[in-house]
Amino acid sequence: MDFITNKRIAETGSALVYILIAIALMAALTATFVNSDSQQSRSQNSFKLAQDVKSQIQTIKAAIEGCTLLYPGGDITVAGATDPGFHNPFPVNPSSDHFIGSTLGQEADDAVSGLRCPGNPGDTNDHEPIFGAASGQNLSPAPGVLEDWMYFNGTKTVGATTYTGVYISTRSNKTDPYIAEAFDKVASTFSACEADSVDASDDDCAAGYVCLRYWIIRSSPAC
Repeated sequence: MDFITNKRIAETGSALVYILIAIALMAALTATFVNSDSQQSRSQNSFKLAQDVKSQIQTIKAAIEGCTLLYPGGDITVAGATDPGFHNPFPVNPSSDHFIGSTLGQEADDAVSGLRCPGNPGDTNDHEPIFGAASGQNLSPAPGVLEDWMYFNGTKTVGATTYTGVYISTRSNKTDPYIAEAFDKVASTFSACEADSVDASDDDCAAGYVCLRYWIIRSSPAC
């Protein structure tokens, strides 16, 4: 092999090294841009979800408080046997046995959409719905990645923890990390006693879920 041939082989090898370096740099640059876009998208989704969730909290809270202000006497016939720890005049849990025999009957669950105003009328289980055509107050569905808003009024023990008060909650079992971030953002805008952003380490949040509670009245657990 002569000198010229050796030189050409050396030049070809050098060119190949430069090409490989260029490919590696392009791959690194592409990965940086993709990661940056992903982080930006996650941040935007988290911010929007947090805004939507907080807006719904304010809507639900205003509707519930409006009921208690209009009908401060509530319903004194609610029994501790059906609703231990019941806080009058706040709405009764929609699935409560208190509604057995009422015109509307009891609901299958405690969705916020099924809330009724205990003072309308008072001291009877025929409470009128808080949301719907009759009241003129509408409740938008929870954002698609979340489950429906739920309601609790009373006291219950789950695992080692006793929960007493009045709160609304939502949760998600989706794996998108921005959901938990959104819950944290919402909780951070309230006082420590008003909102809890939790996971399954909290007895009241099922395994595989992230949960958000907003307390209207909080007795326990302490914060």
